[in-house]
Amino acid sequence: MLSYLMRPALIIALVTLTLPGSAIAQSEGETEIAFGSREQNTDAPIEVVSETLAINENENTALFTGDVVVKQDQMTLYAPWVKVFYLEDQSGISHMEAREGVTLIQGDEAAEGENADYDLVKDVIVMTGDVLVTQRLSAIASDKMTVTLEDGKALMTGRVRSLLRTSTAPAEDKN
Repeated sequence: MLSYLMRPALIIALVTLTLPGSAIAQSEGETEIAFGSREQNTDAPIEVVSETLAINENENTALFTGDVVVKQDQMTLYAPWVKVFYLEDQSGISHMEAREGVTLIQGDEAAEGENADYDLVKDVIVMTGDVLVTQRLSAIASDKMTVTLEDGKALMTGRVRSLLRTSTAPAEDKN
């Protein structure tokens, strides 16, 4: 089931498939793309909005559920639930897990997948499960995307499928 946040990018991808002047490229293995802003401040505070919050002091975790929105600098993540793992000494966050349909937006680019893990120590986000990235009028899908926030590069791995617009003008009828 697609969340209401995942539908816009999927609709864009499907509409783009039907537009004249589009090309589909497929490859197995991996593809590197730019994703988001290279100016992402990973030291910026993180704001989390949710319906509920459950804190487990024994495990150093916090579970946010219900239309969760996580914002950090220019990046916004949407998910049904997000679990935050604190460092052992509780001096900061080690990583976050988002599950069951995740949308990640940075600037005018969006990525969707089933799951996302954000390692705040390494400044890396890994999305898995039918990942779809939309960039302007192009769409790229794969099994997994690893984003290095320091340089804004994303590595798409697994079965990589790309839809690239070759022109913004509609193709002429050749009949």
